[in-house]
Amino acid sequence: MKLCIIEKDLYMDFIKKSPYISIYQLPEWGNLKESNGWKSYLLGFYDGDLLKGVTLLLEKNVFLNYKLFYAPRGYLINVFDLDLLRNFNNEVIKFIKEKKGFMLKVDPNVILSIYDKDGNLLKNGGTDALNNFINIGFKHLGFTKNFETLQPRFLCRFKLANTYEDTLNTFSKTTRKNIVKTLQMGVKVKTVDSSKIEDFTKLLKCSATQNNFIIRPSSYYKKMYELMKDYIKLYIVYIVPEEIYHNTLKEYELTVKELNDFEIQMKKINVGNKIKKQHEDLLIRINKLKDRLLYAKELKSEVKEIEIGALMSIFIGNEGIAFMSGISPKYKEFNPKYAFYNQHIIDAIKLKKEYVNFYGISGDLDKNSEFYHIYEIKKGFNPEIVELLGEFDYIVNPIIYRLYKIALSGYKIIKKLKRN
Repeated sequence: MKLCIIEKDLYMDFIKKSPYISIYQLPEWGNLKESNGWKSYLLGFYDGDLLKGVTLLLEKNVFLNYKLFYAPRGYLINVFDLDLLRNFNNEVIKFIKEKKGFMLKVDPNVILSIYDKDGNLLKNGGTDALNNFINIGFKHLGFTKNFETLQPRFLCRFKLANTYEDTLNTFSKTTRKNIVKTLQMGVKVKTVDSSKIEDFTKLLKCSATQNNFIIRPSSYYKKMYELMKDYIKLYIVYIVPEEIYHNTLKEYELTVKELNDFEIQMKKINVGNKIKKQHEDLLIRINKLKDRLLYAKELKSEVKEIEIGALMSIFIGNEGIAFMSGISPKYKEFNPKYAFYNQHIIDAIKLKKEYVNFYGISGDLDKNSEFYHIYEIKKGFNPEIVELLGEFDYIVNPIIYRLYKIALSGYKIIKKLKRN
């Protein structure tokens, strides 16, 4: 058995068949991280002439020429086979030691448990894999609930039906209604290329500020798109104020006519509480439409088109992943998320994916929890919640590792103080 650096084509042939495939294990992800101070390796593990497993391995010089190694969402190997995992890892650790590595971090793309949308356990099938990592010397960093790890530990996904209509029928009534309402309001979606990365980043920053997330410069996302454009779709959600105004005016006129007709009928019948309530509701609708009409009139006098939301999607393996998004809080009444999620779903079906993955959420589903709002809109799509194994550290040099952890804790405290 041996571990060695392998060619990209051979590596890609293997990972395309792996159930653990992830954007983070693409060679292009390694290329992206190299622009951020990392070095990347494509490693293959052979049993004779048979390639049994691979991983993308990242290396970074931390201090005193000691290096941190990270296999993002790796290894791509049968982690339920203890002997295979041990032999593979032993060779990786030898590789790391030769390069003065003091630790290895992994966060496998392996499911520990699956829950329904309310957090009730449906399936627990990853315990053996978890124990295998621990048995070969990895330190598990805990069953974190929020966003303490490098990549989310809890994901949110739903299974696609064969058609768009059948998929739509699996969603809650409110979600279906909101999708239709958003589109009827005149919210539009366009698929764009890297020329719109600046606009994408601006919208991303809006949500990042609200959720206290870190956003990278637009140059990073541009490079990411250009390296991985075969896997990425970039959506921009926008409104055309002129159309919004005319749609609102039409709705207002129809509602006024409805009110007039209703009042004519009221004169001919005995008016009870139910009729009075219907009349009151119509008056409320008209007042709301008047306000919307004034707002739309102001918008149409300002600009021809307004970008109100953006989504970067990754289509890889059997999933369409809603990877990162942002919306403008100024126009949140247009519900841009329903527009770009809807387009994402349509494209995932066209590409014959099995799942739509809304990506990271908190594992704390208490409605009063800090990050519940991230999950709230997604819950209406009737998803399942996927819990991954989490992060593991393999400590090669305990002294340097301890110094690194102390320095990392100090850095996190400073970063938190700067945010607040």
